[in-house]
Amino acid sequence: MFQSPIRFAQSALAAGSMAATLASAAFAGQYVGGDLKLVLDEDEGVEIFAADVTATGQVRGDVAVIGVDVRLDLITEGQVRVLGHDIELDGLVDDKVFLAGADIRVGAELSDDLSIAGADVILDGAIAGDAMIAGLVVVLTPDSVISGSSRLGARKLYLEGRLEDRVSIGAREVRISGVILGQVDIRAQEVIIEPDARIEGELTVRSPDAPQIAEGARVESVNYIEYHFEDRDVIKHDMKMHFPIGVNDFVAPWAIGGVLAANAFLLGLLASALSPRGVNKIVDAFRRRPWVSGLSGLVMLALLPVLTPTLFLLLVLTVIGIPLAFLLIFALPIMLFLAFVFGGIVIGDLALNHTGKPAGFGLRAGSFLAVIVVIALLSMTPFLTWLLSMIVFCIGLGAWTLAIFARTAPVENMPAEGS
Repeated sequence: MFQSPIRFAQSALAAGSMAATLASAAFAGQYVGGDLKLVLDEDEGVEIFAADVTATGQVRGDVAVIGVDVRLDLITEGQVRVLGHDIELDGLVDDKVFLAGADIRVGAELSDDLSIAGADVILDGAIAGDAMIAGLVVVLTPDSVISGSSRLGARKLYLEGRLEDRVSIGAREVRISGVILGQVDIRAQEVIIEPDARIEGELTVRSPDAPQIAEGARVESVNYIEYHFEDRDVIKHDMKMHFPIGVNDFVAPWAIGGVLAANAFLLGLLASALSPRGVNKIVDAFRRRPWVSGLSGLVMLALLPVLTPTLFLLLVLTVIGIPLAFLLIFALPIMLFLAFVFGGIVIGDLALNHTGKPAGFGLRAGSFLAVIVVIALLSMTPFLTWLLSMIVFCIGLGAWTLAIFARTAPVENMPAEGS
């Protein structure tokens, strides 16, 4: 029905990025972009949303970052919260630090607690507070120091640094070559105490086999308990960790609503300009059977979780259908967003086009803009926004479905209004 819907989405995403940049520019200390290299000297908090981030300098408030590659070397008096793929944190932090990503390295000096969830985690800084670290491979280098208590969860844990308080570990493999001054409780598949290790507190090991203690290692006392280790013993450590990182920490809710509204409006304009007959057919399908349209959309929404995987499996059973199956997965979000756009167009036409004749581009754009503005203004009320968006989506999805299977075309030969 529509020509090149992927082009619609690409244009919408470009407009959305531009809108986000403009919206964020209104806030002091908020940065949005693709590749940001920042030298900061901020008296208040800083929020950064970008692909690649390199930031140095001083911040006298909180620092919040969402990015892909994030490199921070900061002196900050507030909390640091980062969500990314590759994360490196250096400098001095006077408050709590929360990091979530894939590859994470912390070389900073922290005056408070540290919480990390990642895949490969390296700690070579000094932590004055408590530390909670979960990852696949976790390495505490010889330069690392944790003064507070430690909770560590990993597949493989290499403990080479200095831990000065109580330590709780859940891991498949644990290798200790560093210094632990407090009590140690380990649940693991395998525990290896290497020659340079020094454990001054009581060591309790729950494992299928007794810990392997190398000659030269200094362990004050060992309490071995035979224990059937399972992966959930690692997950328990992960589940206790809390990371207060969310989109609302970085971008104002009104800015998010504005970007989505701009995307929807642009898609609506492109659809109306490139396929006016298709849009008129959708509008006509709703005008002919409004209640059936809404209910059809609700039924289609309920069936999507079943229809989508079923169609995917049927396609992958054939060689020709495999690329179509993956195209379906990528195209589905675009099609669902288009359904919301069509719902807004339909409602706008019903409200402002009183003749019932096919609307011209001007009237179509104006009526759709009015609907989008109303939805955007209501975005400050979360429940109302959700309810209204679902209604608009179901109307659009139902009208689109009816238009696809309609046998009669809309009365396109009638004079258009508002052109």
